[in-house]
Amino acid sequence: MEPLTTTITEQKRPPRKNPVLAAFLLGVIAGAAAMFCAGFLYLRHNLIVSHEFPGLTADDFDDAFENAMPAESGWKASREACSLPLPSDGRALYNWKLCNRTYARGLMDDPDRGLVLPALIPCTVSITDDPDSGNAVVSRLNTSLLGVIYGGNARKVLRSGIAPEQEALVSLLADGIRKEKAQRKETEP
Repeated sequence: MEPLTTTITEQKRPPRKNPVLAAFLLGVIAGAAAMFCAGFLYLRHNLIVSHEFPGLTADDFDDAFENAMPAESGWKASREACSLPLPSDGRALYNWKLCNRTYARGLMDDPDRGLVLPALIPCTVSITDDPDSGNAVVSRLNTSLLGVIYGGNARKVLRSGIAPEQEALVSLLADGIRKEKAQRKETEP
């Protein structure tokens, strides 16, 4: 019978772990998690664009919205019945659809995503009053950001067409309301 002793070199060792590979994988996972969190926070703060209009109220905008869209612009404004509850403090809340058939067609004719992009068409503009200042606040989807996310034809239509025109139309509407209010003040005794 032989002795049951083995030398150190004969013992089976567990396979060595590669610390460099483990650190690399941990870094990739941590980086992906940080990017996800940063992206989530960025979208949360930038997906909705809101502008406050000092001296104007939501009622001012609501009264002027429908008649303010020039026919030649291609934009159509219509008040949208909404099932959202009114703010608990009694502020007004108006939802308007601000749509342009030409841009909608551009999204629907996208060869890659024409069947799903109509759901993305960002028409809704919400108008309410800021509870602290009483000024009108107009909010809408950030169409420029949506264009970046979807890319392709949607990027062109959303960033170069819809976003700047909607912004300009709302600003023109605000200017028109201010002028009308100023004229009324001048004619009042």
